[in-house]
Amino acid sequence: MPASPEPQPAGPSSAGTGRDTDERELGLHRFVIHWIGNAVAAGRLPPGHQIVPEELATQLGVSRPVIREALRVLQAKGMLIARPRLGTRVRPAEHWNLLDRDVIGWRVHGPDRDVQLRELLELRLAIEPSAAGNGCAAASEEDVSLLLGHCERMEQATRHGDLKLFTAADIDFHTRLLHASGNMLYRQFAAPIAAVLEARHDLGLMPKRVDSLVVAHHRAITEAIRDHDDTRAESLTRALITEAGAEIHAALTRPPSSP
Repeated sequence: MPASPEPQPAGPSSAGTGRDTDERELGLHRFVIHWIGNAVAAGRLPPGHQIVPEELATQLGVSRPVIREALRVLQAKGMLIARPRLGTRVRPAEHWNLLDRDVIGWRVHGPDRDVQLRELLELRLAIEPSAAGNGCAAASEEDVSLLLGHCERMEQATRHGDLKLFTAADIDFHTRLLHASGNMLYRQFAAPIAAVLEARHDLGLMPKRVDSLVVAHHRAITEAIRDHDDTRAESLTRALITEAGAEIHAALTRPPSSP
């Protein structure tokens, strides 16, 4: 019977969510899901590794039913597979639900971080400019009003230097942008796009202070949608995402000694 990985300390660092959460906040169920998901994404539980529920329950100090339920959730995400006589084993990354918000979060906090961020940038470039263009015909007055409201929240966050508040408003903006496209399939990408925006904040890949021009750029996209200028809306959205990608790349490649 294969050995379990070396015990890791319980808490946010082993859960790997990148957020200020702990076991009590997540609940045992969510804590175990995050612990295993992070261990798989980090390679501590490599493809083919057999997970023995009884051993894991002892290691994490939780009941077997909690472990079994967590394993079912991770099977649904494609990270694990259970087979008679073979037990529950870790699957290679190509079988994972790579658009699942949790899976994205675990990957960006693991060794695949740079690949995950690049893939998500490419996804955004493929989806969001088109969504903005579609919104020029499909967006309602309410959509435009909400987009402008999110821009105002970003502006307030910028004035106060609150990156967390800015990120929350930014996520709401891009979620509404997908909704305003009128394309239900585009709306399905709201969670992965939100995940990469969260990861950018969690990993410290944002500038120390967001330039007000970034907010103006979001507002210009909204105005293009309001004015039914699909060419401008698409172009502005593509430029916004490209600029964000360049900032992330610069942050990832900056020498540790740089301020």
